[in-house]
Amino acid sequence: MQDTKIKLLIVDDDSSIRHSLNLIFSSRGHYIRTAEDGFSALEQIREMPPDILLSDLNMPEMSGFELLSIVRRRFPAIYVIATSGAYSGDGIPRGIAADAFYKKGTGPASLIRIVEAAIDSRLAPLPADRKPTPIWIPGAGTRSSEEKHVLIGCPECLRPFPQVPNVDRLFHETACVFCRIPIHYAIAQSMGSIGELMLA
Repeated sequence: MQDTKIKLLIVDDDSSIRHSLNLIFSSRGHYIRTAEDGFSALEQIREMPPDILLSDLNMPEMSGFELLSIVRRRFPAIYVIATSGAYSGDGIPRGIAADAFYKKGTGPASLIRIVEAAIDSRLAPLPADRKPTPIWIPGAGTRSSEEKHVLIGCPECLRPFPQVPNVDRLFHETACVFCRIPIHYAIAQSMGSIGELMLA
């Protein structure tokens, strides 16, 4: 399937990475767009959804964690490749709403193979047993001097409500206080603390 041309959206706050990946994949005949953060990526996705989204996880404004959570819910047909230099090992880090993972620094040949596999897999139907992915929420704000809180937007009824999460855990479950649907969420903290909690 190497001759199949796709629309690829590359999201990374590092302009040199965006430029390099643009050159690599446009030279292979693919249609490439780039974005510097999650907000600009969502704007481009609304204009024209890509076939494949390649997104860094650690970005300012809207992180890749938040972006991928939104994309999985609103645009489930987009094949998502998460990328980061903060994680190692095989497979997709726990709680990341992605179909594949690329560790930065392992070379362009590795990423090209992942994209080619994504092109092949796009021809297959989406798996019916996709696990629910958490809603990634920006770091907790202070509600009082003792407790931290987050504001959760229900993906079903769209109403926001406050929640006080356990700071020792990365992944949380609750129910919407209005429509009672179960909600899985995670707090997007600093990359270091997220990495520690994912490995715990």
